[in-house]
Amino acid sequence: MDALTALVAGLVASLRTALAADVCPGGWPWAVTVLGIGVGLLPTAAAVLVAVLRKRIGSRYGAGESVLIVLAGLVGAGLLPLAMFTATGRVFRAVAAGRDVDGLTSAQVADLGSTVCVMPQSTYLGGYPVTSAFNPADPVRFGLAVVLLVGFPLVAAVCVAGQARLALRRGPSWPAKFFWVPLLALTLFTGQTPAGSTGHLWIGVAIGAFLGIAVVLTVGAPPREVVRRSLAAPAPAPRRPPQMESLRPPAPARRPVTPAGSPRPSPAPSFPALSSVADRLAQRFAARQPEPPVVPAPRTPVAQQPPRPLQPLQPPSQGPRPTLVAPAPPFGAGAPRFRLIRRLGAGGFGRVWLAHDARLGQPVALKAAHAPDSETEERIRREARALVAVRHPHCVRIHDLLPATADPGLHELEGLVIVMEYVEGSPLGDLVRSRGPLDDVSAARVWIGLAGALDAAHSRGVLHRDVKPGNVVVDQAGLAHLIDFGIARKTGDSTMTMAGFVLGTPDFLAPEVACGERATPASDSWQLAATVSYALTGHPPRGVHADAVSGLRAAAAGAPLSHLPSRSAHLALLRAALDSNPRRRPPLRAVQSALDEWLRRAGKRPDGPVGAGVPAR
Repeated sequence: MDALTALVAGLVASLRTALAADVCPGGWPWAVTVLGIGVGLLPTAAAVLVAVLRKRIGSRYGAGESVLIVLAGLVGAGLLPLAMFTATGRVFRAVAAGRDVDGLTSAQVADLGSTVCVMPQSTYLGGYPVTSAFNPADPVRFGLAVVLLVGFPLVAAVCVAGQARLALRRGPSWPAKFFWVPLLALTLFTGQTPAGSTGHLWIGVAIGAFLGIAVVLTVGAPPREVVRRSLAAPAPAPRRPPQMESLRPPAPARRPVTPAGSPRPSPAPSFPALSSVADRLAQRFAARQPEPPVVPAPRTPVAQQPPRPLQPLQPPSQGPRPTLVAPAPPFGAGAPRFRLIRRLGAGGFGRVWLAHDARLGQPVALKAAHAPDSETEERIRREARALVAVRHPHCVRIHDLLPATADPGLHELEGLVIVMEYVEGSPLGDLVRSRGPLDDVSAARVWIGLAGALDAAHSRGVLHRDVKPGNVVVDQAGLAHLIDFGIARKTGDSTMTMAGFVLGTPDFLAPEVACGERATPASDSWQLAATVSYALTGHPPRGVHADAVSGLRAAAAGAPLSHLPSRSAHLALLRAALDSNPRRRPPLRAVQSALDEWLRRAGKRPDGPVGAGVPAR
């Protein structure tokens, strides 16, 4: 400390020589202020070091990188400034007490004893400590103490926090607190340093911290390609409990989901060109008839209804071939297999009922077509093929497929009926509206589970195409399930859309799908990220639009993501997954790996519940 004290004394003496003008309170106090500007640039040097480091590591902080960033903040904004404050105080306390100081000549000591305003400069700079300055009995001294020893430290801390956030752009911002908190803590650790020298140092520190913002800006943010590469990099596989292994069963080799010869997605058309397409899309959405009230229809004897022939489903050849059972004979004399309980809602292409299945002995969900037309029935068959091919704990299972005319208990339904697993719980959208947005841990668990379900579907060549909060149900154990493959399709199936029309919900449509391009696994990934963003904020990432026209125009034009969760630890990953270019989005498995690692570092289980339980739907 003696060597540092002598060095500081020499620096201040040199600055005093350069500042020849004696302006109240004197040349020595203003020399200390200039020295403070240099002290204020120490946190800037630490922020620049972090910004340069992030140009190499991107947005994934491993253990080594995290330690280096934290140390940079603690040393650059805490330890080094504290040493400079302490050494400066020792210089002027010694001069005020009449002791010799290494680094100052006798002539310089004599100059310090000169009076410029109301007292000698040595007394002004080293006469009394900071704690004595806050004396209400002396209003002038108390007011100066509040301005110099409270106001300027707050300004400096705000500027240093801004530098840290700039250095951490496009990545997790949690290390920023290790910059501004240590600097603000100096006000406590310098309580016994001289008030005069400490106050002028704080003036300079505030000025230096403000200038440092421009310095950090010149370094710039890490390139988006580096950020994307860091997020997509596979993380070390954490050791999971045995039950977690069931979430990621070995999948067969991935088959391409884009038919050969199909064009690559083209950039979004200009906004004027979207007008006619968006208007036709809006007409498609508006043309959907509202659901009629449930009125029991007169029961028609089964004998008068010729059963509709049921074509067998052909699941893919990968893995074991599941079997869809055929309708069984009536249970007893005319006893129906199904008993309808209540209507749960309506999907994109069918009503959904809760019923009791006497054969399975458990509640099931039944989904039937709105009308028995050939196109809708083909969608129902395709949904059954999609679901029977996917086996994942976060995706609803299919039990059976039969015509509504095959069982007396289904007399209120028409067309083909899918018998599915019933998930008792609440849709994610209802959960967010009733209880508020999810925390980062719950959102990560939802994202991991549904990403695994979609990845399993994609490996079978199945796309969902309508991932949204309403199609995610959280059961009473807190497990999220992906439901309603009503507009799903297998690779090679026709799109079954009219020219210029797309399917899905406008506020959760990927940009390329809104432009009329063919859906891909990257489109499902975008919609899943949009659903997670909604769970964290209560708003779709592009905001809520009043009608289908404005929602579709915003989606097709790639409107800014104005409602992302700014305080979430998942912000950088969300920005990458919601990239307007599908080729730049991280794969679902990379997203799972990043979230697994984040939960492991936070000491949380990836397979934990989303909440303590939710009310039944």
